[in-house]
Amino acid sequence: MKETKELKNYNKSDKNNANKSNNNQDMTIEQLLIKLREQKNWTYLELMEELNKKGIILKEKDLKKWEWGLEYPNLDIIYKLSEIYMVPSEDFVNAKNNSYTQGLNKVHIKFINWICYLTEMSFKFTYMLMWLFIFFGLAYAFWFFMDKVDYFFSVT
Repeated sequence: MKETKELKNYNKSDKNNANKSNNNQDMTIEQLLIKLREQKNWTYLELMEELNKKGIILKEKDLKKWEWGLEYPNLDIIYKLSEIYMVPSEDFVNAKNNSYTQGLNKVHIKFINWICYLTEMSFKFTYMLMWLFIFFGLAYAFWFFMDKVDYFFSVT
């Protein structure tokens, strides 16, 4: 009877681990890196120190670019990150592939991420600002062409 309880507990832990890995399979590399760094309660500097111990010299800006989805770590760095966070490297590779597939159709999101990164504004604010810019640009274009149409009809 004791063995069956242990077996049930073991099966529950396997299911929990499977659910965790399934959650990681749907994540992008940006989400995974942020999640793992926040789980350890590390700042960018602390993560840089851990990578320095593994022989990877980076700047804080490089880590931020990864988390913003502006660049991706190479396989050597992914291997070192998997050692630091004790997560299988295939989770990182799958997350990187998810980032590529999601990013192919969302080039405008990359543009907004760059603006957010450079101006240090929130994503939502930058997204709304982009739509305002587009709206006013279209309104100005409409006004400009209507003015030209009026000029064309008044000359003849």
